[in-house]
Amino acid sequence: MDKSINIQNIIINLKEQVARADKQFDEWAMTEDEWAEPSWLIETCFIQLLAGLEALGMPELRNTVNAEYVSLKATPPHFGKTEPDPDGAPHSSGLAILRRYTRAIEALLPKDEHTTVTKDLLDVIRNAQYVITKSNIYQHVPQNENDVHLRIEAILKCMFPDLKHKPSLSKQIKNFVPDTGIPSIETLIEYKFLSRKEDVGVIADQLLADTRGYTSKDWKRFIYVIYETNRFRSESDWNQFMRESGVSTSTTVVVLNGEPRTTKQQVAT
Repeated sequence: MDKSINIQNIIINLKEQVARADKQFDEWAMTEDEWAEPSWLIETCFIQLLAGLEALGMPELRNTVNAEYVSLKATPPHFGKTEPDPDGAPHSSGLAILRRYTRAIEALLPKDEHTTVTKDLLDVIRNAQYVITKSNIYQHVPQNENDVHLRIEAILKCMFPDLKHKPSLSKQIKNFVPDTGIPSIETLIEYKFLSRKEDVGVIADQLLADTRGYTSKDWKRFIYVIYETNRFRSESDWNQFMRESGVSTSTTVVVLNGEPRTTKQQVAT
């Protein structure tokens, strides 16, 4: 993960500098103003690229880039070398090389963006507890699993238009229908309502039964949202329990510390 973050930062910074050099090159090509000559900026981009490859531990690719860097540096007009494009307009040979290698590094980033999206999704769900319990939005705090399900699903629908309520599975064992499905990130969500300490074991059994009760090629990640009316078990406790039970890290438990139902609220419902 750290390497992915480093690659991403290097790409972002390099693209910014290449864009700056490209803008200066265009200005220089139009005005031939020696003060706008972009050679120094293009060389700086090469040095930045070489440093980034060094930091990422990519010696072979660094050597390849360095060979082109040395060749440009040794051959006049050096980093000011230009070639005509199909329309006859000049373009920078050095910038073309930089773009090629930037794209090559960019290809090393994971094509599957689900990890990032899922992290964002977990943050949204955790933050949702403040919305789904607000008295100026709802008449009462969640009273049951369905309340939690519908309120969180309404929030997620704004982020994921393809969200499906009670999606069907292409293949399943037993009679399991998940509460929420988000096809774009291949994620299923199941909600649990925990109001009594005595039900902790029951919920735990339900989670394990669900994870072992279905399989589908369309869904890769699973999130279990447990809404507690009191503090029974921490989120880390639940996830540790899942790992110790042999459930893979593609399954995550999120615990929302909600509010207990009051007598007045129960009567109102």
